Amino acid sequence: MEEYQKVLDKLEVDNMIAFIQEIIRINSVYDPEVEGANEEEVAKYIYDFLLEEGFEVYIEEVVPGRPNVIAFLRGEEEGKTLLFEGHTDVVSAGDIDKWTYDPFGGQIVEVDGKKRIYGRGACDTKQNLAAAIYAVKAIKDSSVKFKGNILLCIPVDEEGLMIGIKDFIKKGWADNVDAAIICEPEEKHLCIYQKGAIRIGISFKGKMAHGCMPLAGNNPNWAVGKVINELRRLENFEKDRLGKHEYLGWPSITPTVIQTPIKGIAQINVIPTDAYMTLDIRTIPGQEHDAIKRQVQGILDRFKEQYRYGDEKFDAYMEVLDDRPYTVTSKDEPVVKAVAKAYENIMKEKPIYNGVPGATDGTFLAVEKGIPVIVTGAGDREVPHQVDEWCEIEDIIEISKIYILAALYYLNEE
Repeated sequence: MEEYQKVLDKLEVDNMIAFIQEIIRINSVYDPEVEGANEEEVAKYIYDFLLEEGFEVYIEEVVPGRPNVIAFLRGEEEGKTLLFEGHTDVVSAGDIDKWTYDPFGGQIVEVDGKKRIYGRGACDTKQNLAAAIYAVKAIKDSSVKFKGNILLCIPVDEEGLMIGIKDFIKKGWADNVDAAIICEPEEKHLCIYQKGAIRIGISFKGKMAHGCMPLAGNNPNWAVGKVINELRRLENFEKDRLGKHEYLGWPSITPTVIQTPIKGIAQINVIPTDAYMTLDIRTIPGQEHDAIKRQVQGILDRFKEQYRYGDEKFDAYMEVLDDRPYTVTSKDEPVVKAVAKAYENIMKEKPIYNGVPGATDGTFLAVEKGIPVIVTGAGDREVPHQVDEWCEIEDIIEISKIYILAALYYLNEE
């Protein structure tokens, strides 16, 4: 431990916090309607930093303007490869007027005697990305001996359809990875479960007519209402069937977007010609995704049959937009044991095991490559995507130290 203390002492805390401020100030919200609204600038900033620091580093476009950054720190001996993953994209700031602090300011404020850093991505997950980078930098700067390799995966689009990690896997970067630490805001809990996610889009066809003459048309909004009511029954059935999972909580079926009409101007006195709804379905162990998709399709088929005749026709079609199974990692996996040991040494207490309420980039590493993943990082679990997003600075320092020790314990098999 004495040798590893020298590595901890190499952690450049002030520079790490300044780095977080800089990458928060680079707006990396992806907006396909706005030119240049993507992760390119922050990815290049990180790439240049890693290159200057002497890492073996690569930058690869996934799609135009959206590059992944990949970097290696290689040990002196052959061994396992440990991956740290943290994404560069952030969600929209929403109504900026509702923010107390500039969402792209990276401002440091003292609250109840503790310093916080504010801004979009301060919690999800630019602070954890920086904590991982500076943890690996401390290992490099200390010249401590370790076996194998540390791989930094810094992808785009975690907040969307996760095209960054999919491209990373497709191009073979994950082929030799033995374990992964996913750097997300989890209050430093050791998350060994991740909920599954199914995203479904449902299109409803109707017939446009005057609002005062509803029988002359076919209102798709009644169909939307019928489906929502059935989905709530399905959700409650699944909750009664499975109960509340120890780490993941309840399964859920959530209608998110309801749009009617799909194109054109909505008017109060016009029955729309169509409607569109999206579902965000989150699953836990005990649920089969194919079965859930069949159940949703079954709801549509049943209504189609019931309303085949008469004035109120039901015409709806579903499309599966994304499908990410839940994942489970055993507490006995070496990477979990390494993180647990690191946590105990830094925090001087036993770790809390938990589950991720959503999917992460680690979902694809686990499902497609069979890589054991653990998700952990600084930041209150309920703060991401909110106005005035923040993270305590001391929390960031602690997780960076945990990342340092976890890497060394895992690679040196201690």
